[in-house]
Amino acid sequence: MNQPQIMLLVAVINFAAAFFQGAAGFGYALMAMALMPLFLPMSVCSAISAVTVVVIGLQMTLALCRELQWRLIVLPVFSCLTTINLGLYLLDQFDELLLRIILACLLLLVTAIFFIMRRRQLVLPNRWYTAVGAGLITGISTGMFNIVGPFFLVYYMNVCETPLNMKASLEFSFLLSGLYSSAMHLFVYHNITLEAAPMLATSAAAALLAGVLGLKVFRKIDKNKISLVAYILLPLMAVNLIITGLSV
Repeated sequence: MNQPQIMLLVAVINFAAAFFQGAAGFGYALMAMALMPLFLPMSVCSAISAVTVVVIGLQMTLALCRELQWRLIVLPVFSCLTTINLGLYLLDQFDELLLRIILACLLLLVTAIFFIMRRRQLVLPNRWYTAVGAGLITGISTGMFNIVGPFFLVYYMNVCETPLNMKASLEFSFLLSGLYSSAMHLFVYHNITLEAAPMLATSAAAALLAGVLGLKVFRKIDKNKISLVAYILLPLMAVNLIITGLSV
């Protein structure tokens, strides 16, 4: 596959993933990180995703800043930042097949969580240890795959007053986590390189356009319908990751 084809695929995948994120309030990294490793190394995919998460988070935070509930964000995000390094270390140490298997298992776990949430609300106590737990787990998944949303989503759904409060808190969490992860990819693990710059720019531009459209949809769409898409796609992408990994 040549460079123009790779850039086109990166643009299409990140546009679709960012649109899903804008419309549903979650899901960018779940989709992007399940598809980009089919033709790029996992470390490069993680770097692209980290930078794109910053772009999406900044765009959405600026649009929803009035809905932010600052006191609910500080503790989970701080906890998340403390374990991102662990996730990045695991990303650096594990081989490609093992990373695919871990990501596939994470996709299946997230699908199960969403399925349970659709059947009944997962009630979490609004306590400091809930915020810390959600943050610590999210930090590891963020460091490895830039998957920030699922565990934060469960937490914010329990503590935020309105859907827009929840989305604003989630997007600001994406922004801060993505900034830290991007800095580590750039300065410590050197996954952000000049060679990757065109893909980073392509992904960011596609995500910006998709974010504008996705946010408009978020205000109108039936969240149950968008959830059904996740239930179908995520398990299929998980199985595909493992099959393609074994065939390499």
